[in-house]
Amino acid sequence: MLRLLTLLIALLGAQALCAKQDVTPSTFHRLLVFNHSNELLVVKIKDRELWVTPGWYQDQENTIRQGLTELAGSYGLKIVDPSLRGVFVLLMGQQQKTSTRLIHVAIVQKPDIQLPEGIDQARWLPVDQALELINLPHIRYKIEQITAHPDTVWGGTQKMHWEDGVNKFEVVEEFYPLFSVGAGK
Repeated sequence: MLRLLTLLIALLGAQALCAKQDVTPSTFHRLLVFNHSNELLVVKIKDRELWVTPGWYQDQENTIRQGLTELAGSYGLKIVDPSLRGVFVLLMGQQQKTSTRLIHVAIVQKPDIQLPEGIDQARWLPVDQALELINLPHIRYKIEQITAHPDTVWGGTQKMHWEDGVNKFEVVEEFYPLFSVGAGK
């Protein structure tokens, strides 16, 4: 717990430093929601051919837990004990703006899905099928690592940008373990 607190303080300090340099970093929370059959929820963004997992940009109104609970609730889901599994830096766009990407894992109580605004479809799929459907490489890359090694919180850095309608992705810093979290999800 002390390591997690230290890590979060360091991340917040880094964001404050970036703010002084007139850079606007963001924090995005990706939620890997599993049902009791160990299927992962994947969603299609409305009017785009993008399949991802649910996510939310940190705002000033919610704590992390509140935001994750509200995110799940927007899909009609109630989650149990969301837990951190990844702390990543994503350098985005041609300007390579910094975004902290936190990935959380949670189990759903009832898997009946409603579609929130901005989402066309939602599916429960086995992880291997979900990874085939997720078509943003930087997201798939992180989810593969987290689901293959669920007892560790991972760090790393990636770059991504769009070029001629194609999402380009590059690993800047390979995965590294931040700390162990014990048995599974």
